[in-house]
Amino acid sequence: MAFKVGVSVLIFLVFCLPGGTFALPEGINEVKPPVQQKTRQVVIIVIDGLQADSVSTAASPNISGLGMAGIKVGRVSVMPPDNNEFRLYTMLSGTEQWEYTKGDKAEPAPSTILSQAEKKGIKTAFIDGTGHMEGPGKDVSYKYPGPFKNDGEVVDTAMDVIRKKKPFISVMVMAGPGKRSSSLTDSKSYLNSILAADNEVGRFLKQLHIDGTYEETMLVVTGTTGKPPLIVKGVEFLSGSRLAPACLKDLAPTLGYLFGINIPNAKGLILWNSLKPAPDRSDNFMMQQRVLDLSTAFADAVDSAARLENEKITVQEEKVRLTAEKRTVEEEIAYKDDRIKRLNTIILVMKAAGIGIIVLFVSAMIMEYRILKKKFLFFT
Repeated sequence: MAFKVGVSVLIFLVFCLPGGTFALPEGINEVKPPVQQKTRQVVIIVIDGLQADSVSTAASPNISGLGMAGIKVGRVSVMPPDNNEFRLYTMLSGTEQWEYTKGDKAEPAPSTILSQAEKKGIKTAFIDGTGHMEGPGKDVSYKYPGPFKNDGEVVDTAMDVIRKKKPFISVMVMAGPGKRSSSLTDSKSYLNSILAADNEVGRFLKQLHIDGTYEETMLVVTGTTGKPPLIVKGVEFLSGSRLAPACLKDLAPTLGYLFGINIPNAKGLILWNSLKPAPDRSDNFMMQQRVLDLSTAFADAVDSAARLENEKITVQEEKVRLTAEKRTVEEEIAYKDDRIKRLNTIILVMKAAGIGIIVLFVSAMIMEYRILKKKFLFFT
């Protein structure tokens, strides 16, 4: 009986008293879910001549630090040609730039994430420390082609533009080791130029910390020629992750996906495996999308390989046909050359015979003249 009374009292306390079990302790009620941090601005730092194997804590501590704070692609695949402007186009457009330059007539340059952002009213900036990146930097709100005395001026200009103009996407191209004549990544001059460029990156990062915008800034560090690195730090990206091989053209589609910017003709893949889970993208969803994208890319690669193989077979068959035609032509030429030689021989014989006949005729005439003269003199 006492047990039943106790149960009744418990039920009364649960459902009848104000708050009941639905009123959590005061301390727990005050706990709120963390506010998801958003990206305030995107800064793409392009260091001309920077190579992946030169990025280390000893040679480039600031750039390496970004790699440890964000993601670093283990191996970056690039497309020809090995030209800094074309590579920058590849990165900003997600396309294979060489497709637009081959043939007799070059196609118009592809749209970039900068030009597409401008069409949506998103302000962008392009600071070119090399002085010859005019193409990738067109159609931006704030363009600074220089000339700059050194990378320090490039960084100063970028910091001033970002602080005052507040573009959402900024591309800062540093001359870096690309201005060095030496192509040896282990040479002293190259390593010194890497250290100098890294110091400028560190100065830029320090200013972001001073301005209180570092945590809200998505930072990308990459290069142009050779085998550049690809490092990305941002609130949407994983921390301290080393990614499987990716392509330089994968950056633009990834940024386009994050910020709702469509890039026509982009062939790069979204780096799903580099992103943090979010309400609109779970781990399972991103894994499925990555598998789907890679499977599609693999199928496209197989189709391209098959197409190239068919083209190779066609070229081989054409080569055989041309070889046969060449042999036929050579035989025909040899036959005609032989006939020409024989005709030339006949002509020479005929010329010699003609000259012989003429000589004989003249000799006969002379002899006849002498004979007649003797007879005439005799009879006279």
